[in-house]
Amino acid sequence: WSQIYHECWRQMRDFVYDPHLHGVDWPALRDRYAPLVAHVRHRADLSYVIGELIGEINLGHCYVGGGDYPQAERVPLGLLGARLSRDAGGFFRIDEILPGQNWDSRLRSPLRDVGVNVHEGDYILSVDGRPVEELADLHEALIGRAGRQVTLEVNAQPTREGARKTVVIPTDDEQPLHYLKWVLGNVEKVDQRSAGRVGYVHIPDMGVEGLNEFAKFYYPQLHKEALIVDVRGNGGGNVSPMIIERLRREPVFWT
Repeated sequence: WSQIYHECWRQMRDFVYDPHLHGVDWPALRDRYAPLVAHVRHRADLSYVIGELIGEINLGHCYVGGGDYPQAERVPLGLLGARLSRDAGGFFRIDEILPGQNWDSRLRSPLRDVGVNVHEGDYILSVDGRPVEELADLHEALIGRAGRQVTLEVNAQPTREGARKTVVIPTDDEQPLHYLKWVLGNVEKVDQRSAGRVGYVHIPDMGVEGLNEFAKFYYPQLHKEALIVDVRGNGGGNVSPMIIERLRREPVFWT
C-alpha cells in the first residue's frame, strides 16, 4: 500500500500541468496523509486516502481507480417497465406501461414489444406458471430473468376465466424508460402551454448519448418559433460545438 501511495503522489508531482500544484505544499501533504496508509486494510480504503490527498490540489477531473477489487456475482432482476398494484384477490394490475422506443435496445419497454399484446388495466395472474397469489412480490418470480423469455398469464379482468398467455423479455434497467417518460411529458407540456409555438429538448450529458438525444428531439422541432434547451442534471462531458453550431443556424430561405 505504501508503495502505491507514494507512487501516486509522485505521479501528481511530475505530471500535473501546474508545477506549483495550485500553490499547495505537496511534500507536506504527502507526510500528512501517509500515516493513514498504515491503517489501510482494503484497496478501497487506499483509494479513499489517495483521493483525499489529491483532492487537496483542488483540480477537476482527477480520479483514483483500479486495483484488486472482489467481483461480486450479481443476479439480474427482470423488470417489466410497468407500474403495478395488487388487487384484493392477489392479482397484479398493470396501472401504467412506461413509454419506450423499442427500436433502441436501451429504451425497450418490454410490455410494448411487438406481439406481447398487453395493455394498461390488464391483470397478471401468473409468471412462468407460478400463480401470483403465492408471491410476496411479483419481482420474486423475475429474479435472474432479465433478458430471458418469461411467460405471463394475463387477463383484462381479475379472473383466470378467459385468461391468455404471452411471452415477454424483461429488461434489467427501467431508468432509461422513466427518463424518456419525463422528457416526453415535458415536450407535451411545453407544446400545450405554448399552443405549439415552442419546442423542448433535454440534453442529459455532453457525450455520445447526449448528442444523440439532442439530435433526436431537435430536428423534429425546427419549425418552432422558440426552443427550450434543458440541461438540468446534465452529466457533463464535452462542450460540444455540434450543439452550438446547430442552435446558431439562421434560415437562408423559405420554400
